[in-house]
Amino acid sequence: MFRIIFMAAAMASMPFAYAQEAADPVADLTPEERAAAYAAYAEDLLKDVSVEHGQIALKGAPVTLNVPDSIDYYDSQESQLVLEDLWGNPPDDTILGMLFPAGASPAEAEWGAVITYEGSGYVSDDDAAHTDYTALLKDMQAATRRNNSLLEREGYATAELVGWAVEPSYDAASHRIGWAKDLVFSTSGGEHTLNYDMRVLGRGGVLSVNFVASMTALESVRAAAPEVLAIPDFNEGNRYEDYRQGDKTAGYGVAALIAGGVGVAAAKKVGLLGVGLLFLKKGWVILIAIFGGIMGWLRRTFGGGTES
Repeated sequence: MFRIIFMAAAMASMPFAYAQEAADPVADLTPEERAAAYAAYAEDLLKDVSVEHGQIALKGAPVTLNVPDSIDYYDSQESQLVLEDLWGNPPDDTILGMLFPAGASPAEAEWGAVITYEGSGYVSDDDAAHTDYTALLKDMQAATRRNNSLLEREGYATAELVGWAVEPSYDAASHRIGWAKDLVFSTSGGEHTLNYDMRVLGRGGVLSVNFVASMTALESVRAAAPEVLAIPDFNEGNRYEDYRQGDKTAGYGVAALIAGGVGVAAAKKVGLLGVGLLFLKKGWVILIAIFGGIMGWLRRTFGGGTES
């Protein structure tokens, strides 16, 4: 068992093409044995992880988290351990933390939420009330198809944006946005994946809380979303209402912010995914934001940060 786990971990650093050619160390195991091997690997990997609750200063953003006992917070380093070593995603040092249901191991949790921050400047919400989200969806679907060729060349799964799982909704009082996409990835065997996005607007940028789950978990995620979205608060002086003339602005509004989250979430075809330890988690597709092609398109279309 431990030889299997060691070989799986070692292959995580191999290029995908090589991993495909190498002998699959778990090929002869039953589904139950594979699940047990993955559980043992996860338990050993996370044995020193310590979750946090209460008031937490979020490193890397002018934000304070108020984490209830019903939610577990993993800091940036621990989150990278989960995303990269447990789930097999490419390295990403922009991850500031993750949230999980209290007491649930990341190897078994129904959902996880990834926290990131982009200091892009003040995002205007003037367009939020009159945006046609049906038309926006069509544009996003077209952008996803265009972006697939880039993802495929880079060794990522391609994606089909099926539609809204939850249509975008903006709370003008709290400056929080939530929406969910129904996605099908080329590596998912037709299984639908939920990508539930939430954003909190601040004076100098946007905090992102991105749920990762299967479509079957939609109701659980929908139920948890208000509690999770209430966790982050921008610090005094950095709140949306603290904006002053002359501050840096992002150069785009809420519609472009929503469009920027499409087509950039994909499963990396390397690591543990490459040796088949994760396919047993039915409906669970590992997502990680890779802001590349579409964010470049957004900046070209809407312009970069400006002073106003």
